[in-house]
Amino acid sequence: RSRMNMIVDPDYRGRRRVRVGATPSTAFMEAKSALKRTLYEEYTSMFDPMVKECYAPDVSFSDPMISISGVDAYKKNVDLLGSRNLLGKLLFKDAGIKLHSIEDDPEDPYALTTRWTLQLCMKALPWQPYARFSGVSRYRLNDRAQVLAQEDFWDSINLANGEYVGQSPVVGIADFCAQLTVGAGPSFLPYDLLRRAGQYEIRRYPEGALSTERCDAFEGALPVPPRTVAVLPVQPGLDGASASGAARSGRSALQRDGLRATPGHYVLRTTVMDDFVLIGLEDEGAHVWPLEGLTFDDA
Repeated sequence: RSRMNMIVDPDYRGRRRVRVGATPSTAFMEAKSALKRTLYEEYTSMFDPMVKECYAPDVSFSDPMISISGVDAYKKNVDLLGSRNLLGKLLFKDAGIKLHSIEDDPEDPYALTTRWTLQLCMKALPWQPYARFSGVSRYRLNDRAQVLAQEDFWDSINLANGEYVGQSPVVGIADFCAQLTVGAGPSFLPYDLLRRAGQYEIRRYPEGALSTERCDAFEGALPVPPRTVAVLPVQPGLDGASASGAARSGRSALQRDGLRATPGHYVLRTTVMDDFVLIGLEDEGAHVWPLEGLTFDDA
């Protein structure tokens, strides 16, 4: 049976009910396009303002730490992270989201997926660490192209073998708290953090930042790494065998997660205690994270 005419019921509430032969209206598709533009603006402004009309009154939201229902609760949550209410002003500062992509589901017009990186500073702690999360948001829309449900997944704890799977809130809280220790989470990163996964990070460096003066190439790697690399933390002063072992393990993790690596690997020598093994991504990882970033017209 062809799946092209199988449309998920927009009143989805945990059971996958399907209508066969249904086609969304032109009005719905126009409203969905407008919603994508609104999401772009909300992400880039940290939901200041949040357009409540784009959300169903009973919208649900969940991420690895919390689950809430109702458009007012949704707004309170984004205002908390954006330091726009009293508790948020006490706890956080410098919150921001980098939106990497907004994707349609070719088999389900009532679904959207966004890919993003979030950062915020826990100002309530004296050392004011910065926590960062990357991941995806899966949206379910109603027949007016309003957000009916949003489920967030973090690359650090939900990504397994290229798929996103649920985790206990205890795991999410532990992942957040691990970024709040003394010395963790610098305020500035000299690169774009595209993915913070359990075993590796995907970073996109500025042009020329990864030079032959900083990186040693091994096992058939080109002399200069691409801008977009998988980064594996290793012990300082590692020998060649250890670097090769780390690269093999990292390459396997990238393959499981659907990423294509270039040949060989690099060792990045730093001025601090840690060294890093780098693995380049084919086509700069543009099939997942567009090179030019997302623009308003794309949304």
